[in-house]
Formats: sequence, C-alpha cells, structure tokens
Amino acid sequence: MTATPQLGHPAGSTPAHPGHSAGSTPAFAPSDLTRLYTDTTYEPTLDEWNWLIHKGGAAYKSELSARTVFESELFGMNTYILMSMMEDYLRVPERIRTITEKFTPTELVAKELSVGTKKNFINLAAMPLHYMTGREIFVDLGENSLEQGLDDQLTVLRFWREATIAMREDDVLFNMDAQPADSSRVVNSATVDRILGELNPVDDAMRLKLRKLGARLTGYMFLENCDARTAVCDTGPYHLGDGTFLFLRELCADKYGEFPWLDGIREGLAHHQFVLAYRLPDSVKMDNNVWGTAWFDPSNYLDEVIDARVFVNDGDGLRPLQRDEVDAVEKSVRSAHRALYSRFADTDPEQRNLYATQMYSWKLKSWARVAGVYDKIDWAITPRIVDSYAKFSDPAVALGLIGGIFVPADRDSCFRSIGQTL
Repeated sequence: MTATPQLGHPAGSTPAHPGHSAGSTPAFAPSDLTRLYTDTTYEPTLDEWNWLIHKGGAAYKSELSARTVFESELFGMNTYILMSMMEDYLRVPERIRTITEKFTPTELVAKELSVGTKKNFINLAAMPLHYMTGREIFVDLGENSLEQGLDDQLTVLRFWREATIAMREDDVLFNMDAQPADSSRVVNSATVDRILGELNPVDDAMRLKLRKLGARLTGYMFLENCDARTAVCDTGPYHLGDGTFLFLRELCADKYGEFPWLDGIREGLAHHQFVLAYRLPDSVKMDNNVWGTAWFDPSNYLDEVIDARVFVNDGDGLRPLQRDEVDAVEKSVRSAHRALYSRFADTDPEQRNLYATQMYSWKLKSWARVAGVYDKIDWAITPRIVDSYAKFSDPAVALGLIGGIFVPADRDSCFRSIGQTL
C-alpha cells in the first residue's frame, strides 16, 4: 500500500460549541489533566470532551495529511474506508451498550494481556477516530447536523476513555502526550521484565531470520486485513534505564473465525497472534503515532537490534518460540499468503469491498468475545451502507469526500465539536 498527498475541499463553516472555534485550536483548556487522563470515576464536562476530540482529530489530521490517497491492487481503499466509518457511526454505540451490560471497559481490559490479541492498542485508538470520521461524513453529506447524536457520541467516548486509562501504563490518553513524547506503554513492569528474561542475543543469522519473518508476517497481516494496518500494532519505547529500550510489535491474525474470507486458510497457520520483542540502543529514535504505528531513525533499525525474541499468544499469555518453531511459522504464513491472494484475486470486486468494509467496522468483535456477548450482536453491515458501494466506488467521489474530512482546509482538526447548538 502506498500513499500520496492530496488536499481535500474545505468543509462547511458551522458555528462551534461555546468556547471553541470550528477552524482553530479551542480556547478552552482543562484545569486538571491528571484527573481527565487517569480517573475513570470522573465524568468530563462537554468542554473537556470537545478538547479531547479536537486534540485527537488534530493528531489524526497531521498523520493523514500525507496519506489521504490510499492505493491497493485488490481493494478500493477510499471506498471501503468511507463505508466502514459510516457503518461505525451507525452501529458502534449500540454494540458498546451490549458489551458493557456485563462488564465495564476496565474489567474487559483486565481479562487478558493488552498485547498479542486483537483487543489491543491500535484497535482501541482507532475506535473513536473512525467513529468520529463517520459523523463528519454524514454531516458533509447533509444527512446529519452537528448537534445530533450527543448521547451516542458520549457512549463511544466514555468507552474509549475508560478502556484507554485501564490499558495504558503511562497516565495519558494520547501518544503525543506521553513521556517520552510519541510513545505508548501498555504492559506493566513485571511483563516487561518477563519479556526481557526471554530475549536472546541477535547474531547475523538471527537478524536475517527476524527480518524475513517480520516482513512475511507484516505482508500477510495487511492482506488478511484488506491492505489495512489494523492487525499490526506497535508499543514502546519501554526505556530500560541502561541506554536501551524495548520495542513490541504485535501482529494478530484472525484466530477465532471472525473473517469469513479466511475459512479454510486460517487453519493452516502454525499460530495466529504474535509479539516480536526487540531490545534496541537509545541511539535509535522511535516515534509512535496516534494510532500505534512506529517510525524509526535510522529506518533500518533491525541492524541495531541487540536482543530479540518471537512470542505467541495462543490464549493463555505470551510464550517464546524456539528457532525451529519460527521456521514453521514462516512456512505456514508463506503458504497462507499465497492462498489468500489467489482467493481475493478470484473474488468479485464488490464482494472484496464488502469484506474490507466488514473488517474495518468489526473492531468491537474482540471486545464482544471477551465480554461473552459476541452472539448477541448483529454484525451484518447495514443495508444502506452495502448499497452505497454504487456511489462510493467512483474514485473521484470517494476521494473528494474523504479528502475534505481527513485534511480539512479550514480547521486544524479532522473533527468538529459535539453538542453544538446552531
């Protein structure tokens, strides 16, 4: 997947919530960031919610400003991004209500390790970003107004905030606010110590093996997820105080049969949920963006790796793989990749698009499964969204709409305030 810059059309000018300007940074600033970022019993004010929305939307715009055209050999990415985010706006609030009937977000996070499953950081960080983008799409299409949907919007934001507080170990809600900036830490010190105790020194042979496995896994995860990066999640740097840091890369395939396009293929994988752990020197700079994709300087960071290990999470925590097991993983992933590419190539483009729309709008499946309510939720795509393919499959239509939302010319955030009165 490649991307090229493309600025979109200016969005319409709409009066903002008091204390906010639709096209500039909010004048309001929270008086107690610690409480806002760490206290799950505290209910933020509407001004505080809008401050968080603006902050997340500004980071989102910054990341997307250089990548608002998405290209894929197999998928119309702008088409399914639009359709899935509209689907999110229609369905995520009701799904969250079903999930939280049994467990709080805090309890759900505590039920399993926050790395090595699809209920991970990138999944959680993307949830409000995609949902709020869906809101902007409906507003720009003229189907909704900015003052509509406050109760649903707060349902999503409350879930995201509480789950993020429970998941993160660094007392912030966004990577850009962490120390160091642009980092995320979601495993505790005991887990870090356990991972470190399993690492092996990296020689040239192991470095080559890690490079090949990482590339193979990443390529397959992108293909399984219709050329989206939702199955690849980075956390760290976990600084160790000795001039080195730990970097964790999660690569999580469909283990539980959630993606029907993998039937008959997923069963051939040796394992499904991986964590690649690397210890690197502090001379390598790692920046982790708002949704959990890391960038390194120098970019060939694998040349600098000191120790590493491949872990799997088969449902009962992390287990380190032996070298012969790594070989078996690489072989099984190579075979699955070939089979899945062939299947997609033989699939009708509209059906491929439906698969992609499902994939991108099913972020709550992992949460529902942990909550024990998976079968109580209707996961079918809303018929009107399925039917919108005829309109949004036109690349010019899809790009014109998505460009104006991802990179709005008249404001520094993708998202406008909620709870507005016109």
